[in-house]
Amino acid sequence: MKAKKIMAVLVIAIMLIGIVSVPVLASTNEKVILKNSDNEYLIYFKEFCRKEFQFAISKDSKTAEADLNFVNSAKDQPASAAGTLNVAYIDEASFESIFGKNPTSLVAYIWVKDAEDNTVIKADKLDLNEAVTDKMIETVNGTTKRIDVDTEKQYQRNVVEDGVSKTVTVGKVVLNEKEGAKYSYVLTKLDDKTTGANKLFELADTLKNSIDDTYTNLSLSKQFYDLYVKLMPSNSEWTAVENSEILQPENTVEGDKYIVYIKETKGNDETVDAKFLTCVYKEDAGVDKEEKTITETVKLPVTFDSGAILFTVLGIIIIALAIFVFIRIKSNKKDENK
Repeated sequence: MKAKKIMAVLVIAIMLIGIVSVPVLASTNEKVILKNSDNEYLIYFKEFCRKEFQFAISKDSKTAEADLNFVNSAKDQPASAAGTLNVAYIDEASFESIFGKNPTSLVAYIWVKDAEDNTVIKADKLDLNEAVTDKMIETVNGTTKRIDVDTEKQYQRNVVEDGVSKTVTVGKVVLNEKEGAKYSYVLTKLDDKTTGANKLFELADTLKNSIDDTYTNLSLSKQFYDLYVKLMPSNSEWTAVENSEILQPENTVEGDKYIVYIKETKGNDETVDAKFLTCVYKEDAGVDKEEKTITETVKLPVTFDSGAILFTVLGIIIIALAIFVFIRIKSNKKDENK
């Protein structure tokens, strides 16, 4: 009986040792691929970009691990540069060995080993067609700046509410039009149904600030670009711009957000840009030129209360349209020692 107990304890101990020694796979395979040149790519893994690792790449997901050629990760910039990250990579030589001279597919698979030689990522799909390119970075970086507009202009309209006439001053987008060019736009108001547009606006708000972390910058920029292209209006959705201006919708309230796609057509050349707008109402009984708040005294219909004629001062509502996206992305240099 005692021997059986000892044997049972021994078996349990061996099982526990076996469990502890099993390599733990990476908790996430999140990655961003950056196209560095025609046949050169940098692969940033979120979980491993701040630590060294080994990797191997094959066209066949069923390649036996023993047949793979693992190499060390490289630095995405010279080691002395700030914010240097560890990356897997495909250079000119390895590109041809993986895909051949005239590849018909740019899909491969990657394996990753950690510093303890444990395989933590197995046959993770790499589609080089999804890589971030210079053109994508240029598009993201130039959004809100490709078509020149002025959001400081205003216009006034008269409204009557409860028998009271008042003037409302609101903002508008004025295009600084080029000679011979035609303009059209699509204005989208954000609400709980515009999921994609809401996410694009959120990304724009994040990317307006400088982000030093290369992985985060590339990841957010890729998400922004994909949504920007996905939400691009179809040919039938565009409305012609009249009098070089896009007026604020009359039913706008404080905090409303809009994305405005604007298209400039000149001959065979076509340019599309997006503006990210937040509407702000300001009510003020005083005159404040910096806030562009105007005060007007409006006479109510004559009534009598204790023999006095009542007057009131109505603050005029201002809607300010503010473009606030300034996207900066650092260019990434390939480590010269790779």
